[in-house]
Amino acid sequence: MEVRSSVVTSKRNDAPRRSPVLLGKMRSELVRRTLHAAMQRRWHPLANRYLQELRGYEFASTKSVDKIQWSRLSAILDHASSQVPYYRELFRKHSIRPKHIVSPRDFARIPVLTKATLQEHREGLMAENRDKGEGVPNASGGSTGKPVQFFQDAEYWDRAYASQWFAESWWGIRPGDSTASLWGADRDVHEQSWKERLATAVSQLRVCNAFALSSSELERFANMLAAWQPRYVIGYASALEMFARFLLDRPELRIRPHAVKTTADVLSDEQRKLIERVFACPVYNFYGSREINNLAAECSAHQGLHVNSLTRYIEIVDDEGNPVPAGAPGRILVTDLTNYFMPFIRYEIEDVGSWSRKPCKCGRPFPLLERIWGRTSDFIVTPDGKIIHGERITHLFYAVPEVAQFQVEQKTPHEIHVSFTLRPGLQGDPAERLRAMLRQALGSEIDFVIRMVGSIQRPPSGKHRFTTSAVRPSWQHTHSEDVVVKGAGLQ
Repeated sequence: MEVRSSVVTSKRNDAPRRSPVLLGKMRSELVRRTLHAAMQRRWHPLANRYLQELRGYEFASTKSVDKIQWSRLSAILDHASSQVPYYRELFRKHSIRPKHIVSPRDFARIPVLTKATLQEHREGLMAENRDKGEGVPNASGGSTGKPVQFFQDAEYWDRAYASQWFAESWWGIRPGDSTASLWGADRDVHEQSWKERLATAVSQLRVCNAFALSSSELERFANMLAAWQPRYVIGYASALEMFARFLLDRPELRIRPHAVKTTADVLSDEQRKLIERVFACPVYNFYGSREINNLAAECSAHQGLHVNSLTRYIEIVDDEGNPVPAGAPGRILVTDLTNYFMPFIRYEIEDVGSWSRKPCKCGRPFPLLERIWGRTSDFIVTPDGKIIHGERITHLFYAVPEVAQFQVEQKTPHEIHVSFTLRPGLQGDPAERLRAMLRQALGSEIDFVIRMVGSIQRPPSGKHRFTTSAVRPSWQHTHSEDVVVKGAGLQ
């Protein structure tokens, strides 16, 4: 008996023990497959059907994708002309009949929808044949700082989730995968209802408020993620860069997701390299907005961003509304093919982008954006009309290691204000050195007001914009080589 007891005890002690990380991954997968799947079926019942529809076109011919896109564009135009008061009057005023719009040139006759127009005609943009109670309110910051309010219904959100899952599947991410998020809009982290708290828990989502970043908050979040090991990390490029630099000084806090998604602000090459180095996984750029989400996403080839042309129609135009050639930056106009509650047709999203000169090697048939250059207000415009990308200004500051953070604001063509903070423990004031560098890069006709400050506050959106300008650049006949991004010696 003693021998048998000894043998049994020995077997029990020798049995392999699962690590806490492995157990956590097993629990996460169970939640993803059961609770999350059930929640999505209950709250977004058509999302999976729409996802299968998108997958059916993933490697279809370009011709077949273009055909269904134009069919959906024609359908939204018919709906707008008959059911939406604003468009009914607009089409009448400009003698536009949807059945006569048979080409992109015909479509370009429709006047652009601006944020100001959206603010002024919000009620008239809602469809008369839709129950007003079904509209889900949403808002985005306008160029004047006044929020732009609009509505989207359940069908829009079912298709939005499907589009998001479709793009994320290219990166090996599944619906319900454990996700860490660095996000900054206060309306996303307000006091949640029980339903919102349940959705967050079942979605395995943990959020760090990018609007309230501090060393202590980053320390707490980093320690939690190191123990939890989420499969997916998402956030603003600027917030993820800050978090990555924080982790560089703490190599013991190893966070190893399967993929990182950056969105909401422009991702630079330097930011991508840093984030990939720290998290040891690929970084994927994603483009969307509050008004119209899921616009475009990178695939694993990283040759640009694929437009979701089954649900969106994108134009890139100059100041006169003419299409710009591939490689040339221009104003981005978006038509949403899914929001029948409040149609957005040729909506100026106030971003600058360019089409790719060549198709992506991945073989997907969706149009490729070569680059999102940034907001129209991210460019410095010199008195002689030259357009300077904000990224060039960022590179100037790389040569001044004493600077911890900075912000450049162009007030007029002849006046630029610069605020900066010093790295902890450093002395001196590099203002005159900065002034000389800025004058060399931007010209002597600009007056630079430069001051050292104790801190630079992040805006309510949580997105830190290094360069902003109140001077609107002209994209008339502008080509990529006309936009100065990096100067000699600035790399």
